[in-house]
Amino acid sequence: MKKLTLPKNHLKGLKIYCNKCKKYNPKCNHIDDLLYRVVVHIPGTKNSTKIKTLISKNYEDAVKESIDIIKELKSNDYRDLSTDNDNKEYTMIGAILKYNQYLSGEYELKHLIKKVSEGHRKESLRFIKLFCNVLKSHHNFEIMRVRDVSVKDVSRFYESMESHYGARTFNKCMISLKSFFNFLIEIEKVDMKNPFSVYNSKSVLSTINETITKDEFERILDSIDSSDSLHKLGGKGEVKNMYRDYLKLGFKLFLLTGGRREEVVDLRWSDIYYSGDTYFFMIKNKKVERNQNIDGDFNKYIPINSDLFDLLNEIGYEEKKTSKDFILCPDRNESVLTIMNTLSKSFTFYKNKSGVTKNISLKHLRKTYISWVNQVMGTDTRILTSHSTDGVLKEHYLDPTILDTIQKGMLNIKVFGQ
Repeated sequence: MKKLTLPKNHLKGLKIYCNKCKKYNPKCNHIDDLLYRVVVHIPGTKNSTKIKTLISKNYEDAVKESIDIIKELKSNDYRDLSTDNDNKEYTMIGAILKYNQYLSGEYELKHLIKKVSEGHRKESLRFIKLFCNVLKSHHNFEIMRVRDVSVKDVSRFYESMESHYGARTFNKCMISLKSFFNFLIEIEKVDMKNPFSVYNSKSVLSTINETITKDEFERILDSIDSSDSLHKLGGKGEVKNMYRDYLKLGFKLFLLTGGRREEVVDLRWSDIYYSGDTYFFMIKNKKVERNQNIDGDFNKYIPINSDLFDLLNEIGYEEKKTSKDFILCPDRNESVLTIMNTLSKSFTFYKNKSGVTKNISLKHLRKTYISWVNQVMGTDTRILTSHSTDGVLKEHYLDPTILDTIQKGMLNIKVFGQ
């Protein structure tokens, strides 16, 4: 049998494919495994294609067959050919771009869009890129297709990540890759098996839920004023100033509201509501809405106890209570994400400067709040920690059951029990 060839100026989309090498336009000598394929780009998309394996074994006949197929596709608005499977031939690069669109909410099939946080999107892509780095050492990555990923590639990646991450992050990494390929298979209908469908996850040891004491918290606040704020970064000798004028207020808001990072940074004066003598924050429960992939009236309620009310009065509650300004850093010139990351990194920095040796970070302020709330509220704690989706607010009316719980929290919750 004569080896298949393509002339210099061949028909666009016509390629030679080796069934043994699993590559287009190969330089191999697997003559019996070579065949012609036509790859047709679908107009209006970046990477979607329709692929048809040809019967013809010489170039002239392959051109005629390809032209007929292209005409049929155009007349059928690029929908499936009756004699072909829905067989998308994504390269790894194209698949990553498509997945990024999906996670960003820019996917063309609107009913399938999945809402995730920006942090989740970036983390997922970071793990996928690490996998790509492993693939590049064994494949021609520029033309590699997703269907060419083998269990050996997964094994190499698994071994690499074992030495790179601890158990918890390792598991997140593997889950991210499994989700990536599930998207290609279930949403994009790529005809393949998920190479990450079976693997051994790592056992995560249970950790002690550390909380922070009043003395430790005050030492961290004091260190903001008394410590050198310059932090030498590793590698290039870069020096970064960790001080911001909003740090103390930010840390106090985390401790006294028990909010997550995005919740605290997004707090506005206009989020304060009252019913009679009961004051509380009512904010969107973004985590619940994101997890359930819907926009709805899912609210979170934070009782304004005496400690929190004193803090709000200290920073101008009477003058600002009707304002829509942010409570933390109202004249901000940094993004929400930058402020969140600054608060996290600066808390750890000043914790170390203060001499507190306990293994705690910014998130432990929320854990401390919830621990003290639980002592007062018991089973009602879930209503105040965003684990409830109950409640309807109409003007200044709140479900009495929730209102009673908020009032109880407002009157009785004392962080550090004082």
